[in-house]
Formats: sequence, C-alpha cells, structure tokens
Amino acid sequence: MIAKAPQGGKRGADTGGLLRYLFGPGKANEHTNPHLIAAWDPEWLAGGAFAEQIGERGWITTLARDIDAAMTGHDVQLEAGHVYHVALSLPAADGALDDSTWKTLVDDAVEQMGFGPKPDGSGGCRWVAVHHGKSADGNDHVHLLVNLVRGDGTVAGTYRDWPRWREWCLAVEERLDLTRTAPAGAGRKGTSRAELERAKTAGTTTEREQLAEIVANTAVTALNEMDFLARLRLRDVQVKPHVSGGKVVGYAVALAASAGGDKPSWFAGSTLRRDLSLPRLRSRWEDLGEKWDVYAIEWWSGNRRAELVEQHRSRLAWKSVTRHLQQAEAVLQNEPAADPVRWHQTVGELADLIVVLTRFDSADGNLREVGDQLTRAAQLERGQGHPGPRLREVAVPLLVAATQAAIACKDPAPLVLAGVLLLVLGIVRILQAVTEQHGQRLRSAARQQINVAAKNLGRHPSLAARIVGFEDYATSQRQEPTDRPDTGVQVGDLHMSRPASDQGASAAQRPGMRRQVVPPLRKYGRGR
Repeated sequence: MIAKAPQGGKRGADTGGLLRYLFGPGKANEHTNPHLIAAWDPEWLAGGAFAEQIGERGWITTLARDIDAAMTGHDVQLEAGHVYHVALSLPAADGALDDSTWKTLVDDAVEQMGFGPKPDGSGGCRWVAVHHGKSADGNDHVHLLVNLVRGDGTVAGTYRDWPRWREWCLAVEERLDLTRTAPAGAGRKGTSRAELERAKTAGTTTEREQLAEIVANTAVTALNEMDFLARLRLRDVQVKPHVSGGKVVGYAVALAASAGGDKPSWFAGSTLRRDLSLPRLRSRWEDLGEKWDVYAIEWWSGNRRAELVEQHRSRLAWKSVTRHLQQAEAVLQNEPAADPVRWHQTVGELADLIVVLTRFDSADGNLREVGDQLTRAAQLERGQGHPGPRLREVAVPLLVAATQAAIACKDPAPLVLAGVLLLVLGIVRILQAVTEQHGQRLRSAARQQINVAAKNLGRHPSLAARIVGFEDYATSQRQEPTDRPDTGVQVGDLHMSRPASDQGASAAQRPGMRRQVVPPLRKYGRGR
C-alpha cells in the first residue's frame, strides 16, 4: 500500500472544489463509483441523519460547509491552505478491499496521523474518505480529505508526515498480508497518466516498463560500460549521457522514434529502477580505470565507429572466457569433481564450450573431435538416470559463463585462442586425474574418452607449436636459458612462445600479444 499526494499537491484551500472532483467522473472518466465510506461524523454515512441528503441538489456544498465549520467559526486562515488531501492505494495484484475494511483502515490512519480528537475527546479534525474503486492502472484506492483546523481552533501538525504515512502503510501490508512495497526511496518512479494512455493506445506495456526490462537485461549480460552501450544500441535504444564536471554521471534512454515521427520519451536510468542508475550499474561491471573518464562522453554520445565497438566487445568477451576458465580451473584443483554426477556434468559443460570454439578452429576438425569425445565421456550409463538440473557448485556455473561469453566472441588472435585452449587443457587434465584416482566409480568408456580428448587437444597446432615443455615435445623443445629478449607470454605455470612470423610485428599489429603474467586467483565469482 502507498500513500501519495495528487498531482496538484496535498494542500489546498477549496474544500467544495475538491469534493466536486472526488464525487465527479474524473479527468478520464475513471471515477466509476465514487462514494463516501468514512467521515469524522457518522451521521454522513449510510443510515445517518445527513446521509439521505447525498445525491440531492446542493449536497456537496452542504458537506463542504460542515467540514469547514470549525475553521469558519474560529476564523482561522492558513497560508498554505487548510485542505489536506492524500490518496491511499493498493497494488493491482492485491485486488480490491470492501468498504468496511477501507473504513477501518482510514479510521486507524486518521488516529495514527494525529488528525483525530485529543485524549479528552475534543479538538478533532473534520474529514471524509471517498472510495473510487480501481484507477486507470488497476489500483483500488480511496481519497482522504482533511480540514487541518481542529474543533478547538488549533492546527493539526503535518511535519514529516510522509515518513509516518510510510510506516503506517508498511504496518497495514504486514497486518493484511498485502504485497510488500519498497521502503521510501527504493523501487521505481510511479507511472504517469500520459504513459498509461500512450500504452493503452498502442496496446503494449508502458515505455518505462519496456525500457526497464531492456536496460536490466542488457546490464546483466554486459561486461562493462562500453559493452552496455553497444548492446543497448543494437536493441534500437537511444541513449544520451548526463554530464557534470566533465564526467558522465548519469544517463537517459528512450525507445527508437516511431514511424509517425513522435518525439521520444526520455527516462533517466534511476527512474526506471533505483538499481539501474549509472553509479549502481558501474558497481557491477569491470572497472575501466581513470582513463575511461576521458573517453566516456565520446562513447555515450555515439561518436565511436560501430566496428571499433564490435572489436572491443570481442576482446572483452575473450577476456571474460579466459577469466572464467582460470577460476574454474582453480576451483577444480581445490575441489576435484570426484562425484560421478559432478564429473559428468563438468565434462558436459566443457564439451559445450569446445563446440562453440570450433568455429574459430582451422586445424581440420581437431576441436570437433575433442568436443565429440568429451560429449561421449559426459554421457551417463544406461539405467543411471538423468543428472537433473545443473548442480549449484561453483565450477559448473563458471564453465557455463565461459561458454556464454564465447558465443559473443569474434575471430581471435592466434595466441588468444591458444591461451584459451591451454586453460581448457588444464581443466581436462584435472578431470583426467580424477579418473585415475576414482576410476572405479566411472564407466571404462568415459575414462578412455577423456584420455583421448586430452591427447588430441594437446596435439592442437596452436598448442603444440607454442608450449615450451609440453609433454609430447618436452625433449625436443626444452632449451637452456639464453640472453635473448623474451618474446613469449606466461600463462599460469606454462610459457607460450610466439612463432617467428609474429615476432617481427609491432605491438599495434598484434593486439593482446604483449607479455603478461596471469596473477594467482584470489577469489572467484561472477567477475562483476
């Protein structure tokens, strides 16, 4: 439940005018059955002495005069207005409450907010509550009108009324088991009537809801801020930055302009949902460093060429594949998948990754064979049953994440693919070692297939030509250290040499081939 002020504000000075609106058809004929459900004086309710006047000519003027009687009698004038107006509304999912329940709630709210009589029974405010039924967006609601001048001429206090309303609404939700709404300052901004009308005309959800879904989904799959922007534009979402102090501190989005040429409706990220503001999104992603501030405005403004964006996305995707594989290898080293079900699922996820990587393979089907062997090794014996949903242990989700990232990759530099395959080989060898220690728990065919897969993967040209000390080439490749400058890349505990054909190229000609040392893994997670 929420308590909110109408568009015109919660304070006014025309009691009769507000009553005529509340009992009228509304701005969009949304008041289908307005009726009085509670009042300071029960004589205005059904069965009371004044209730028979309701509906007759001039009855609203009479009710307004009665509500303002104490103010008129004490000759009190309030600069901000004596009328206090609040709407109490339920989420559409909670349906509707009957008049009796609403009356009980309103009576309690008046007491809790300090509009009721004093302990001696004197000095209460005059007020009424009008039940409208469901609003244009399906929310059952009532309106509370209060004259803030009490019966003794004093004025009811409204200091910090919204926090008190919020506390009361949360208590009602708990008591009646209603949908829990977010505390003040959380959630998303309410939908305006104009948005609802446009959505109704188009026969769709509101633009705010559509954009919130698109931005949320994009934020989950994006690797960082640049990737986020690229993905939004691929979905025809218009983006513009909010710049302050020479830095991008926020953003707004809009759906692509319609064929009719209507101007787009822009929504700040924080108005879609609080957790879609730019600072909160940045906390999820990889930190691009201080240099990003220099280029952020240019990227957000769409001044970067599309092909550069795509190239950068691919590089980020390959980095993500490598990171997830490093983490998965570290997890399996500490906690080998000794359980048969875990072992088979891990092998199966690794096979999926190999299948994705085959599109980058020029080694005459080597990876295709490796993928086929891993797929066969992952099969359970007949009669053993299905493994069920993916286990929630850490290694399997990491392999799934690596496969999903690989789907977004483009053709890599040879050394990048070799580095990824080397990490895959490390994981295959861990699984191979499990078969040696716990082979009796796995079928013999699976043990043989994982061994063949490891052997074939080790013979992949990108690995065989680059790994110094690899088992099949250990004798021929091992050399004494020399004073020649290092031209290779260190990946974990293995050194990968660059072919002579690559060594003469400049750094600009071979992106990602500079010397790097992969640090020990300290923690694992989603990498966000």
